[in-house]
Amino acid sequence: MTIENLARVAPPPAAPFEAFVGPWQPIETAVGTPLPQDLKDFARLYGSGGFMDFMWIAVPWPSDRGVTYARWVGEACRTFQALSLPYPVWPDAGGLFPAGSTENGDQIFWLPRRDTEAWRVVVWDRGGCEGEDVETFDCDLTDFLAGLATGAIIPKAFPDDFYPFEPIFQPGRS
Repeated sequence: MTIENLARVAPPPAAPFEAFVGPWQPIETAVGTPLPQDLKDFARLYGSGGFMDFMWIAVPWPSDRGVTYARWVGEACRTFQALSLPYPVWPDAGGLFPAGSTENGDQIFWLPRRDTEAWRVVVWDRGGCEGEDVETFDCDLTDFLAGLATGAIIPKAFPDDFYPFEPIFQPGRS
């Protein structure tokens, strides 16, 4: 459950686009929670970009010290609080915390726990009924991405023609 699993199957770019190395404390204060180490490692090694030309993980931009990231988290939470989901939405206790999105409008969330290393991934299918169509994966974010890259994880919300894809990760603004 570390960045190494992802780096083995999808090596980070030699020159990541807008890699974020910190500081994380102001961002964690702004969003109201510590964030998982694998997100911090991902932001440092991969930076901004797209996975499989289909999915994007939100990372802070170095140029604005996380202001845009914190605003994005808040806006996403307000949007999803209006839906009928099987989980509460952040900042409610145990509420879904936004992590990214897909080209189809599906959302990637974390399911927070007290220990940030125990946060799990939840995929919300935009095409589901009134927001109830979610799938929970018993892994952290970077293991989820590694599973996508190898085909070990295939969310029901993802298109049937999702595989094959190249490159696995493409640096750039998402």
